[in-house]
Amino acid sequence: MSINPIVLSIPIYFALIGVELLVERLQHTERYRFHDAITNISCGVTSQITGVLLKVGVIGMYELLYTHFALFRIPRTWAWGIVLFVLADLCYYFAHRYSHEISFFWGGHVVHHQSEDYNLSVALRQSSLQGFFTFLFYLPLAILGFETEFFVYVSALVTLYQFWIHTEFIGKLGPLEWVLNTPSHHRVHHGRNPKYIDKNYAGTFIIWDRMFGTFQPEEETPVYGITTPVRSWNPLWVNFSHYFQMREQLRETPGLGNKLRIVVGRPGWRPAALGGPHQIPEVSAGTLQKYTTSAPRTVNFYVLLQYVVLLGVAAVFMFTQKDMAPMLRYLVAGWCLWTAVACGALFEAKRTGYLLEPVRLVASLVLLLFALRESSWFMPAAAAGSAWLLLSLLWAYSFRRVFASTASTTEASHAYA
Repeated sequence: MSINPIVLSIPIYFALIGVELLVERLQHTERYRFHDAITNISCGVTSQITGVLLKVGVIGMYELLYTHFALFRIPRTWAWGIVLFVLADLCYYFAHRYSHEISFFWGGHVVHHQSEDYNLSVALRQSSLQGFFTFLFYLPLAILGFETEFFVYVSALVTLYQFWIHTEFIGKLGPLEWVLNTPSHHRVHHGRNPKYIDKNYAGTFIIWDRMFGTFQPEEETPVYGITTPVRSWNPLWVNFSHYFQMREQLRETPGLGNKLRIVVGRPGWRPAALGGPHQIPEVSAGTLQKYTTSAPRTVNFYVLLQYVVLLGVAAVFMFTQKDMAPMLRYLVAGWCLWTAVACGALFEAKRTGYLLEPVRLVASLVLLLFALRESSWFMPAAAAGSAWLLLSLLWAYSFRRVFASTASTTEASHAYA
């Protein structure tokens, strides 16, 4: 497939986020927090990059089943496209539902629910691991006979639909609420209120939840996030934190059967000997303390500058990675992941993050020169990159005292994975 609809939609995503930010400012509301929004987007960047590297195996399995086991050869027409869209949405419902109901799968989905805010940037907060599990639910479509590229395009539309429902600025939509997944329905899904937990799994059509008994209308305003907040801006840690928690649970849980249920049972399950399943606590928006850190404004501006560079490199990677040499592809992907993690470390005033920042900056210039070593742009890039490196090093050095003064209080928090 030459064009990825989701990648092509990224500029539209950012434009709509900009519109929502403008509305927020005009209405004097607080829907966005800088650190949270950057972390949301970082998770989206890492998800897309790892997806590029891993989708060969996932799509390959679908193609294998289609080639050798398809019952029919369904033509690529508009009518069949509509049928495929509905079936893909149904598959999404079950993939999504079991991502909540099986603890091991939840580890690949929890990232999307960790934000304690609710805005369009949350739609971009996706796991780098979820695709390992959810693709299994779509394989019946290959056996039915929907060819691979047709499936990829149409299923992408199911994903694209869900972007706009991550907002608090749109209320209930009348009769559409009976058929479609709407912002109101999806706000319920992101709520951590006990009555909202594990409800409204729909992608596009809310009729699946109505049919299978998982529907819940929006009543009181949801409190967003998960029952055990991750308390980190590190996109790497938020992707793996659930599995570290699961490892600790397995260590303290007696019996093979109980250990197996920790993995395949509902998240929060415990044997009676350890107190039974964790109870979902009542929450109130008035008393909830959202996770926050107080990085100085100069650090925030510095991270924003570095983040703009990250987004530019990630965009180039997404559109040109097929033409890159394998080693360069992995180096650029690794640099993007490193930079996303570095931004989180600076937000949290991690001294190790600050000390490693000069290394990352130098590595950035080295990677740029390596990538353009045979290009006519080499000399201009070397000059611009060197100027950027010097500016960044001086700027980072200027707030060294911030990290020296906060090290004693922040180093006690969880270590970066």
